Parts: sequence; structure tokens; C-alpha cells
Amino acid sequence: MIIMKHILIFLLFLLSCGSTAERGFPSDSTPGQWLRDVAVDYEVDGKKQRAAIQIYFPRGYAHGAPARTLILLHGWKQNPCDWEKNTPIAEYADAFGFVLVCPAMSSTLYESRYFPETTNRWAAMPGGRYIAEMLIDFLRKKFGLTAERELTGIFGISTGGRGALLLASRNSGIFGAAAGLSGDYDSLSIKNDRLLVSVYGPYDSHADRWEDEVNIIKLAKNLKNTPVFLGHGTRDAVVPPAQTKMLADRLKELHDREGGYDLVYDREKSNNAGHDWKYWAGLVPDVMKFFDRKLKK
Repeated sequence: MIIMKHILIFLLFLLSCGSTAERGFPSDSTPGQWLRDVAVDYEVDGKKQRAAIQIYFPRGYAHGAPARTLILLHGWKQNPCDWEKNTPIAEYADAFGFVLVCPAMSSTLYESRYFPETTNRWAAMPGGRYIAEMLIDFLRKKFGLTAERELTGIFGISTGGRGALLLASRNSGIFGAAAGLSGDYDSLSIKNDRLLVSVYGPYDSHADRWEDEVNIIKLAKNLKNTPVFLGHGTRDAVVPPAQTKMLADRLKELHDREGGYDLVYDREKSNNAGHDWKYWAGLVPDVMKFFDRKLKK
């Protein structure tokens, strides 16, 4: 059943983004164009699995050469091609020389483990583990990317924003900078959140998981020496803006106490903004300039 679900997700990705021939090697990439429906094959407990990504190689990209790379995480049940359709991110990837990698993540919460109470299983492997282990390894072997944390960033919106900060805080050796827009970060203030319950079980019975596995406010201490960009529309009716403010306040507190925390917190473009691609697209130039400054050239 899990394998069938995984195959269905892959097929839906192909239909939503527009299918091309299945590819996935450097010689197939054309700088300045999106490479869609790239299959990522891996194994879990001896069983073959398949996921999909969309990837963009900037103009001037040299095949197989190390390049600054951004992992882009979409929102809950969105599609990786939403980045291409709704934002000017490819334009800025060309300007700053970034490879863009958009994995098809569907309904994952970027969890690192499943539990007996988990009812929402993105695939046979938890989504967070897949990104940090399988996808990163695939990009290294197939494209020569993500080998250095100083060249690798992660950027997400909504659930993907939460995922970006969760992955950065749990994998400091992989990601050199992170950006999250409109994410939720403090699990302890949303104990009845149905999505969190679907992975971690009820808070009252499993408080340790909610505090140790997923509470980014607590995990924020691991973001030392990892520059962070945060933004949240003040009129967001989906995720409370207070979620981002709590993380920003926590990073400032850590920096004031011991130094080493680097935060850019947008307020200007977030003022009166909602929870939509108009807002996220409007901040793409600022976020891309942030990654250009913070990642090695």
C-alpha cells in the first residue's frame, strides 16, 4: 500500500508539472532550462523506492562543476513546479549562479522518524530523512552538488518553511544557510495541530516527541553559524505570524547571549501580506540576495 501511494505521488507530480522524458544525468541538463520529472531511486529495507525532483541549472553552469545549490521546499500538498510557475526564482538563479532543486514532497512534515501512532506517512522513509540522506547523496553522485555546506542552502514556504528550518537545525553539517517564509516553528503552542498529531501522535501522550523532535524553538540553538532569513505576512490567516516572531526572538536571544547567530527578519514586505504566492514571490529577490551574500562564491 505504501509503495502504491509513493508511485501515485510520483505520477501526480509528472502530470502537474508537465512530463518530459525521464532523465537525471548532467549531460541531459541544459543551462537556463528546468529539468523536470527527474527520478530519484533509493532503497528502504531492501525495497526499491522512487521519488521525483525538478531541477534548474543556471545560465553559464558548467556540467559537473561544484555550484551553489538551493533546495526549495513547497507547501502542504503543493507541487515543486509551483516555484517555477509562481516566482521569478530562475531569473535570480541565473543572476547569482544557483542550481535550484525542487523535490516533490506532497504531505510530509519533514519528520526524521515515524512512530506507531503515525498515520501520515509520506513514503516508506520519513521526508526529513529522505532530504538529508537520499536526496543529498543523489545530488552529489549524479550532479556533483551539495558536497560543501558553504555552497548549500535550503529555502521553504509554509510547511516547507518549517521544513527548511527543521532540516537546517538537525543537519548543520549539510546546510550553510536557511530561509523560511510563513512557517510554524513552535510545536508547543499548537498542541492540537492535526498535521503534527498525524505524525507524532497526541501531545498529551507523547510530549517528548513534540519537544525534542519537532520544536524548532528548542532546536534553534543548532543554528549557530547558520545564517537565517525569516518572513511572515502580518495578515496570514493560515499560520499565525507569531510563530515566526517567536523563532526570530529566540535567535536574537541566543545571539545576545553567546554570539554566532545571524538573522535577517523581513518586516517591510511582510506588512499586510497574506499566506500566498504573491507574498512569497515578492520576497524571492530579497531571499536570493541573502543566499548570495551568505553562501560561498
